[in-house]
Amino acid sequence: MKLRLYILLSAVLLLGACKKTILQLPNPNAPTPQGSLVTEGGINAFAQGIFYKWIAFETGDGNLNFFDIAWYMESNMGDEDFTPYSNYGSRYPMNIASITLPAPYNTVVKNPSGFATQLDILRSFNTRAAGDGNSIQYEWDCFYYVNSQANALLTALDNPDLKLTGDAATKKKLLQAWAYYWKGYSYSKIGSMYLAGVIDDSPDSAAKGLTSGTYVPHDQVIAAANKNFEQAATIFSSITENADYDATFKAIIPTFNLPNNVITPAMWVRQIKSFEARNYLVNRKVSAMTAADWTAVQNLAAAGMTQGDFTLQWGVAPTGIPDLTKGLPSLFHPMVLHTVQGGLSFISERFIQDIRPGDARLNYFIPYPGGAVVNVLNRGIQFGTRYTPQDIEKGGRYATENYNSTATVPIAPTWEETALMIAEADIYSGSVDAGAKLIDQVRASQGAGLPLIGGTGISLDSAIAHLHAERRTGLYLHNVSWYDARRWGITAPASQGGGRIGNIVVPGSLINSAAAQVLPCKIDYSFSDYWDIPQNELDFNPPSGASAPIRN
Repeated sequence: MKLRLYILLSAVLLLGACKKTILQLPNPNAPTPQGSLVTEGGINAFAQGIFYKWIAFETGDGNLNFFDIAWYMESNMGDEDFTPYSNYGSRYPMNIASITLPAPYNTVVKNPSGFATQLDILRSFNTRAAGDGNSIQYEWDCFYYVNSQANALLTALDNPDLKLTGDAATKKKLLQAWAYYWKGYSYSKIGSMYLAGVIDDSPDSAAKGLTSGTYVPHDQVIAAANKNFEQAATIFSSITENADYDATFKAIIPTFNLPNNVITPAMWVRQIKSFEARNYLVNRKVSAMTAADWTAVQNLAAAGMTQGDFTLQWGVAPTGIPDLTKGLPSLFHPMVLHTVQGGLSFISERFIQDIRPGDARLNYFIPYPGGAVVNVLNRGIQFGTRYTPQDIEKGGRYATENYNSTATVPIAPTWEETALMIAEADIYSGSVDAGAKLIDQVRASQGAGLPLIGGTGISLDSAIAHLHAERRTGLYLHNVSWYDARRWGITAPASQGGGRIGNIVVPGSLINSAAAQVLPCKIDYSFSDYWDIPQNELDFNPPSGASAPIRN
């Protein structure tokens, strides 16, 4: 009975994700609280259904994993992976302005798309008529669907007809905190990606079809994220873990997302502090950070995750067990997409370049079968690489072609990220050696095998370089590379001090050579810091006069 209910709820949730106006959906969370959600099995399945709100219907494609599309677009902009294909507008966010070859060539290679900047190409496809080619719709849609689901869950939990067995109070608190946590998560993603957003905290907004035409600036969306995180933390702080807590936790985590790694109430509180530290750090440019800013990051992260804490994971399942990848038009998971078989994404040469010499983690990447990938489909010379991740089945860490159960990625902060946030704050606050020792700890935990830098009298500039390399390598596939590239100023226009010297697999035709060569080139990304609001939303929910700017 429980399995049948779970499948029914999952199917209903998928059907409820049809795209009209994003927020003003006519009851997208059926079944209603008056139906199945008065039972313990129903409410647990509905809480787990937050994961299934990642899946939404796209005309012409069927059900797609919007969460993963948004994930790999950020990964592309952070230049750790790249996607050279137009499916789902995948390559458009990686529309680099220009790449200048080194001497003696000095050739300036413009992006062949015909659009001068990322903003130009994204804006050209920001229409409903563009269908799945509108790159900027996916993250917006996904996290407002999740937020709506969380609102409906809060409504259901207030229903006096809800029947929970055992320690009902603990179970209800966990589910309430779970809902507020995901609201905080959703606002964090929206506020860290878009110029503005809509705040929808009304628990019955989904049922009544309510929405708001007032778009508030992204920093106010982040404030809403932290507010909901704090509500979740307050509830988690009041919970004592027991068998009923553990059972409910395992019931709301899909079987392929490591439900046996129970996140205790104390771990949740620490994770939330790490998330708040991330929200603070990634939405400020390092060049503009003050001593007070670094202190704020230190204080939040110091109350954050510790080594051994579990975090939310996203995994895959063997054939025959439903997960969030198979049964869809494409294989949607970060550890599948960039395999040779997955074929949609590739490892960036700049990511490989940023792994420190002698780092054992480089061994998790191998030469691309058949030789280097060069300027795929003539979409831009940034789309080239000599490497692919070694499959987990063959001793790798970052890829699977056989849906290995250990192939998971963290979808929330980790201890490693928390330690590196503290390290960065230490380094910029003058405690360079303290920061260096934290970098050493993260490297040791991942078996990097690099010499210690703590206690060596390392300089500020060298410590910053090590920090950047460790965030690139140690937090690969942690969904923060784009935030780092933005806040470090790398993706700003070269005319404003942005860009970097990065390895490019340069086609032989550009350098009078019979074969492609890897050359250090000046890359001018010229990416927008925050995206415009998707027209898919604006067509149905135009901004009121009190709204913040919605376009760059």
